[in-house]
Amino acid sequence: MNFRHAVIPEIKQLSELTATAFNDYALYQKTIRQTFRHEAAYQQFIQRLHDVHIATNVHQQKVFIVEEKNKILSIVILEADTLPKTTLWQYIKNGGLKMLPYFFHNNLAQFLAMLDEAEKLPQKQSQTNWHVNLLAVNPDNQGQHIGSRTLTDFVIPYVKSKGAQSLSLITNTQRNVTFYKKNNFKITDERTLNFKGQQVKNWSLVQMLAD
Repeated sequence: MNFRHAVIPEIKQLSELTATAFNDYALYQKTIRQTFRHEAAYQQFIQRLHDVHIATNVHQQKVFIVEEKNKILSIVILEADTLPKTTLWQYIKNGGLKMLPYFFHNNLAQFLAMLDEAEKLPQKQSQTNWHVNLLAVNPDNQGQHIGSRTLTDFVIPYVKSKGAQSLSLITNTQRNVTFYKKNNFKITDERTLNFKGQQVKNWSLVQMLAD
């Protein structure tokens, strides 16, 4: 397996893989999905959302992939105080304008504010200095321990080489909590997120990294 930065020509492939991996994820299904009348419109939204997110972060060199025999097995977006901060203008440059209708019809601003606050929760801990913004496993390779290997064999050694003392993330399902606890993450916060009367659980987890 090989761990490397994603490159610009891969953006479309990566965003499609990520949208597929997160299509049924509780964070979306229990919140903003409820604002769409038709499944096709929701599917288009999820794809566009990940198009913008992946493109913006690839341009900032925050997206990493694990590949084997030229096949992408997993995608990771990493954040740290030492990495460039993402601005509104960068989202706009990378396709953000196509998201405008969702601000008016689907309460996207409220959804993004909820998500941003959740992402910041573990990063408020004084001991946290690197953060996994996204970890997606290729649906074709789920159940093959790719997620665990991505973390233990690649992400953790990489951030430790950059001086990281800890690694944080959030998740929204009990199944994922169990997975991350098996990979030595500990819960630092548990709460319920609210979106237009809908609720979804949110867990913050951190792993302290030994020298």
